[in-house]
Amino acid sequence: MNVRNTKHAVVLGCGMVGAAMAMDLARDPALHVTVVDAREPAFARVATFGVATRRADLGDPAAVKAAVADADVVLGALSSVIGLQTLAAVIEAGKPYVDISFMAEDARVHDGLAKQHGVTAVVDCGVAPGMSNLLAGYAAHVLQPCDHIDIMVGGLPVERRWPFEYKAGFSPHDVIEEYVRPSRIVEDGKIVVKEALSEPELVDFTGLGTLEAFNTDGLRSLADTLRVPHMRERTLRYPGHIELMRVLRETGFFRKDAIDVGGVKVRPLDLTAALMFPKWTFEDGEADLTVMRVEATGTKGGRRVRLRWDLFDRYDPVTRFRSMSRTTAFPATIVARYILAGRITDKGVLPPELLATIPGLVDDIFAALKQRGVTYSAYESEVA
Repeated sequence: MNVRNTKHAVVLGCGMVGAAMAMDLARDPALHVTVVDAREPAFARVATFGVATRRADLGDPAAVKAAVADADVVLGALSSVIGLQTLAAVIEAGKPYVDISFMAEDARVHDGLAKQHGVTAVVDCGVAPGMSNLLAGYAAHVLQPCDHIDIMVGGLPVERRWPFEYKAGFSPHDVIEEYVRPSRIVEDGKIVVKEALSEPELVDFTGLGTLEAFNTDGLRSLADTLRVPHMRERTLRYPGHIELMRVLRETGFFRKDAIDVGGVKVRPLDLTAALMFPKWTFEDGEADLTVMRVEATGTKGGRRVRLRWDLFDRYDPVTRFRSMSRTTAFPATIVARYILAGRITDKGVLPPELLATIPGLVDDIFAALKQRGVTYSAYESEVA
């Protein structure tokens, strides 16, 4: 490959999602791809993709800036713990950025910094947050007004195994955050904070059966970027999971502060991670699935209508990438290409819903995802 005649894409993080990003980017002859991670063994995930690799401590902002110095676009697939500081480092390096980190902080605190450096930074650009934001933004644009938006999403193992009937398609620590972080819901135009795992509801999905939905803090930027009076985001699990996680949480197994155990200081979450996370790890080749539904109601052309988008995706035995990795990685790689092509030009920190009004963008992303084997089904129906 003649690197001088290509664009350079740098992927920060070589975990399950970062490797899927590298796979997709490497298919493009117009891109030279470098994957950066501190863990040498992680590069085995991308060994056959024809990408360059570089070891660096990505917890160090200076190392991040050095790693992206000659990049034309940067993609972030790092732990939420270092998501915000990495965003700042890439912006200060003056590089366009597409990130999927589920950081607890509001990434828009660096909006002014991005505008100062003339940087386009699209954050939360995975499946949820990500495609869920994009579709919510599109619904709020085409429905005038849009009254309700309801998002449900979950990543699950195909085979249910006792006791958890769950395995983590992304960082288990970030999964635990969904069970402890208070959930922001929009009711009657006001942000209402509710307990994580609250308001459980059984929901049926064709071809899958009954799942349980519970409140999680997934609205994120949607809570104030969209003027929709009723919005919520819920996570989906197999029935019974909510009660089990509530028992663990209320007992204190998810606490991050150290407690004294026989004269030894122990963080309960560290013990939980050591005991539970191995059981939450997918075995090589084990199949998973991703299910998501985004539903919106409002007025369109003088009629009350309901818009709905469904995603039901499974593990890909050909690439051997799990569904959650692919459905999270591909929106980011597609958006990164659009930035390189000059289709997304606004400067600042941009959550995906702000891209929804770009003419044709939503349909083109759907088409690009379908080419990669990820299909969204769209429905429109009248509401009485």
